[in-house]
Amino acid sequence: MTVSIVLACRDNTGSLEDTIKSILTQSYTDFELIIVDDGSKIPVESTLKRVNDPRIKIYRIDGQGLGGALNFGISKSQGKYIVRIDDDDLMAKIRIEKQVDFLDRNEDVVCVGTQLWFKSDNKYRALRKFPLTHEEIVRDLIKLRFSIAHCSVMFRRSSFDQIGGYRVKGGGQDLDLFLQFSKVGKLANLDEFLTYYNLSLGGLSVRAPKNKYRAYLFALESVSLDADFKDKYPNIYQSIRLLKYKVSRKHNYTFFLKRVVLLLQVNFLGKNMI
Repeated sequence: MTVSIVLACRDNTGSLEDTIKSILTQSYTDFELIIVDDGSKIPVESTLKRVNDPRIKIYRIDGQGLGGALNFGISKSQGKYIVRIDDDDLMAKIRIEKQVDFLDRNEDVVCVGTQLWFKSDNKYRALRKFPLTHEEIVRDLIKLRFSIAHCSVMFRRSSFDQIGGYRVKGGGQDLDLFLQFSKVGKLANLDEFLTYYNLSLGGLSVRAPKNKYRAYLFALESVSLDADFKDKYPNIYQSIRLLKYKVSRKHNYTFFLKRVVLLLQVNFLGKNMI
């Protein structure tokens, strides 16, 4: 088994079947799809009766949070490469094929993402371009400019085990994962738009931004005295101060307002999905 796609969900509102369809129609076929039901009120398996494929494995666990659920799913996986996607996002047909080829050809890279189409309902649009090189990606991550999308990545299982998996068990787990990956190998992005990221106002990042900020604070404080990041200390400390300020505030509307602006851009300027 070369590839394990690991997807965690809780109380999905109906988009999961479309996500699974985009996975099962991939040009690359040597994969397993592991779905972790992280304590949904209605078991996910009962809502997927129309989906029948021997490559799908569904596990139901008590709610552990996204990082914990993904750790569980990856512990059950057999692939040497792990693919991430969220339960309301979509893959372009050639995404896995392209990422497998890239990791096969670049042994120094431990994690590779793709460019993102931002989508809302039946519209999609490119709103930004992620950097391609390790140095640029890490530089932006330290400054809290997310330069690699968690829902778009493929990474080496061996490297994941080497860093101890997701150390943040809830949401906001991505920054710590990427910074820890950067200590054992290189990060990269493909210069192709191969993932459709669903913009929503109901996600954890919008509903509970302080939890995300605390997770980011943990990630940055963990590397704040790490010799591997010595040349980045000033930017790390600046980001830590900013996060402490955000955590201390009673209300945090910035992320919500930014998300609204993105939604408006996609809905009014985006292309129709086929």
